[in-house]
Amino acid sequence: MRNPGHAAADDHDAVERTLDLAWELFAAQPAHPEVAELASRVLAAQPERSSVSLLLANHREVCGEAGEARRLYLQVAGRRDHQFVNAARALRHLAVAEHDHAEALSWARTVLGEDHEEWGDWMELGHVQALCGEHEDGWRQLDEAVALCSRTAPDELPKALGKRAAYLLGSFAPPDRFVPAAEEAIRADAANSWVALMLGWSYLVQYRFTDAEQLGLRLLRENPTEDLLQDLVGTARTMLRIVDKAHTQDITLEDIRRSGVIELGWRQLRDQVLGTDLASALAALDDVMPADLRATLRPGVAISDVPGSDQLGSVAAEDLVAWHDGQLPGTGAAWGTAGPFRLMSAAEIIALGAEIEADPAAHPDWPENEVWEQVMTDDAGAYLVIVALGALVERRPGHPDKPVAESMADWIWDRVADFGGRDPRPAPRRTEASPTDPVLPPGRP
Repeated sequence: MRNPGHAAADDHDAVERTLDLAWELFAAQPAHPEVAELASRVLAAQPERSSVSLLLANHREVCGEAGEARRLYLQVAGRRDHQFVNAARALRHLAVAEHDHAEALSWARTVLGEDHEEWGDWMELGHVQALCGEHEDGWRQLDEAVALCSRTAPDELPKALGKRAAYLLGSFAPPDRFVPAAEEAIRADAANSWVALMLGWSYLVQYRFTDAEQLGLRLLRENPTEDLLQDLVGTARTMLRIVDKAHTQDITLEDIRRSGVIELGWRQLRDQVLGTDLASALAALDDVMPADLRATLRPGVAISDVPGSDQLGSVAAEDLVAWHDGQLPGTGAAWGTAGPFRLMSAAEIIALGAEIEADPAAHPDWPENEVWEQVMTDDAGAYLVIVALGALVERRPGHPDKPVAESMADWIWDRVADFGGRDPRPAPRRTEASPTDPVLPPGRP
């Protein structure tokens, strides 16, 4: 007769082997379907094991099943056992991934109510504070997290410095805030090519063209086929030539500063890296666009098929007409905004540009010495126009330009949010205010 104690031990060993296999498979192939099978087998035998529920939730999240992952994380959190803080961290991470910044901030503070010692938790708090609009408080918290890391886990300092740089960029910190942090991160880890690339473009914005060129050349030696690095070096060299020959050219460095062209390039690259650019906004809009608005839009066109396409603006007009070549006249109200502006077609944009160029005196609201892209019209003589630094303004005859949005991408993201879609952008800057019950790092009074 088999000893019941031995049978129980055998069963326990089998469960542990299954669990070990599940963790090993998850580490190697986190989306492998067998992970769920193995974890479910363990839970069938030991449903109270929160660590296994977390493993299964991690797997579901990697597989894109955010709803099921959240259910499992909340299930573990509800037990309030030794895995509570890990479940809270997972819920914080999931909220950030889904751009639910307020939810992420709530979980970040919950984590720190349980564990004050991990520098990474303080780093995440600063990150989501900045995403929620508490920019200065959040950025200070990132600095404090780096300081905590240097005291408690100095071997991890390069990682902390890299994270701080990434989170500053991700919360739209200006270049003068990002650059010192990125430089410190590169000194600690010269192999961090992503931070180095963004640092190079930040140098351009600060008109440090030689620094940008030298950094770009160093990175190109390591990765000679990277287009963004080639663009960085090419732009830096172009600017250096302009500076060298400024006294013989009509365009001066001050003219370039006023145009904001370099700042615009920095913002476009940053938005592309973060997934907040115009292309990403248009893709997100496609997912939530109401049917009545969709019915007013014309099909997109290939830019190469558009006669005179070189007259389309490259900041946004080309992307817009490739997405939808304008909108039916008189249908601007379908956007649900205050002004009934509709998208212009490529032909309309080119025709208006030619009309203005042919008789500038008859169009005093369109200055010859400025850069602009007309992209929308109310069919009554007013337009939405992209001007210096990529800003979107309303241009109406006889009136000063009226600011509408920081960029065309921002205008589209606003529509995505209006239609119920997720908005990945940080909250706008606002007056800083401390939370009702602030969590303080170790050693702070």
